[in-house]
Amino acid sequence: MIEFNATLIVAILSFVVFMFIMNAIFYRPILNIIRKREDYIDTNYKDAKDITKKAQEITDEYNEKLSSAKDEARHNTALRIDEIQKEEFAKIQQAKENSKLEIQSGKEKIEAATIELKEKVSTEVVADIAQDITAKILGN
Repeated sequence: MIEFNATLIVAILSFVVFMFIMNAIFYRPILNIIRKREDYIDTNYKDAKDITKKAQEITDEYNEKLSSAKDEARHNTALRIDEIQKEEFAKIQQAKENSKLEIQSGKEKIEAATIELKEKVSTEVVADIAQDITAKILGN
């Protein structure tokens, strides 16, 4: 079956020496390279997470400022619209008052002209009637 002799011991010792040599020459440098790559990847991954987090914070801040600016603009626009509407209402009221005053002034002028015309007509009519009467009486 299995024979234990010096060849087996030499083979085991040569395998162990081979493993130490391979570990020192081959496995340890490869493991160091693999660890360095893992560290590099982890570092880059963490940096990418940090940058993504900062970018998200900047985006959130930008959106907040934009929303605030939009709200302020809406508020200012609403205030300005109210001011303009009040100014327009005041102008309309002033125009109505001016129109009422002009209409009243026109009515007064018309009434004065009417009274003047009535007086003129009545004096002229009276004078004409008086002339007609005198002409008929005198016979002309």
